[in-house]
Amino acid sequence: MKKRHVLVFVLVIGLLSSLFAGGAQEKVATEEKVVTTATRSTYANEKWYTDMNIAFTEETGIKVQVESTPGTGDDHVTKVNIDLLAGGTIDVIETLGPRDYSARRDAGFFAPLNKLLKEKGVDETSIWGKYIEYSNDGSFYALPYKQEIYCVLYNKNVFDEAGVTYPKAPWTWDDYVRIAQQVTTASNGKNYGSFMNLDTPWLYMIASQQGIPFYKEDGSCNFDHPEFAKALEWYKSLGNDLKIQMTAKEIRAAGVEWNYYATVDNLGMFFQGNWFTRLLNSQVDYPKDWKYGIVAPPTSGTEISNNNLNSMGYISINKNASHKKEALEYALWRSTNQWKFEGGIPALVNLSAAEQAQIFESTAKASDGSITTDDLYNALIDNGMGVIPSDIVGLVGAEYNNILKEEAELYLLNQQTLDITVKKVCDRVNEALKNV
Repeated sequence: MKKRHVLVFVLVIGLLSSLFAGGAQEKVATEEKVVTTATRSTYANEKWYTDMNIAFTEETGIKVQVESTPGTGDDHVTKVNIDLLAGGTIDVIETLGPRDYSARRDAGFFAPLNKLLKEKGVDETSIWGKYIEYSNDGSFYALPYKQEIYCVLYNKNVFDEAGVTYPKAPWTWDDYVRIAQQVTTASNGKNYGSFMNLDTPWLYMIASQQGIPFYKEDGSCNFDHPEFAKALEWYKSLGNDLKIQMTAKEIRAAGVEWNYYATVDNLGMFFQGNWFTRLLNSQVDYPKDWKYGIVAPPTSGTEISNNNLNSMGYISINKNASHKKEALEYALWRSTNQWKFEGGIPALVNLSAAEQAQIFESTAKASDGSITTDDLYNALIDNGMGVIPSDIVGLVGAEYNNILKEEAELYLLNQQTLDITVKKVCDRVNEALKNV
């Protein structure tokens, strides 16, 4: 029986990793320079992503072969990880968020970039500066290609129809709830004033804003801190008690995906990263007849909670890359140019004044009058807030995140109590830590 299980596991790895074999192992004529990468299908099908790769090829002569992963973002992460475990040779690996990046780096999947950049005469401190993440030995394994800063997006049409004033910062979560109640009540249940998907970081958000760590000083799980329980209880109350957004049961029944807010027109406010403006600006992929606004997130109203969430995007080179020279060219180019196509916020310290203006001008222009450069600057940069990572990181960051989602969902669906949920999260995370 054990041999059968091992055989099935090996076959599954072989089948999944072979899906990437075409791009990673394809024989290319010696005169053609090529680089391979993998991305989620939602990216691969968007115009900005295609335009970006075309521009890179025109500038460098290096053709980009993209392996597209169908399914959710988690599906993509899993598939890439399996391919890396199987020794796949895809050249460039893009990772969204510090959780998955740290897990891949610690697993030894990436080539160190110190020597490669030095040989090319590139000084990382003058380009990326504080955004470079060094390991304890001074090595670094990724170039940051963007940063995502969280904000509250709101549907102006829903607010106008309800006769409710648009939200303004600074504000508190009590203000958020009050405004969401006004929007929900005014529509007689047609619209919800709030939307937060059944996922992290919403499950621990108000605790994270206070800087509560996910691990104790001795390295064990800290999810039994009272503020994490309060955060879970608060999230559940939004749908179950206050009825200002969908309940967990309704979210599951509707099959809500990560892009849900951009596909409907009956949700008032949505707490999300600034990258979501790219979806709201795309009339091709997400056609809509409503305008949106943007504002800095609320806090609990105390100085220690005056923090916003932030996440980074990383570009790394597979240690088994087939085209290491081309991979370095692509990683360097994307880390300094992707923001011009995606409309995001780069992780660069050497931007000119014109480039700093361009960051928000392109997004505002693409919004078709929904938002202005001042709106973006005030919500994302000049908001008077500190910044903390949005993800759970550490030795078992990815597993911690999955455990939390699994146990929290049982609580949110009324299948276990809050106390049991907190205990099971800590017990399972501590057990995972023992196995590291």
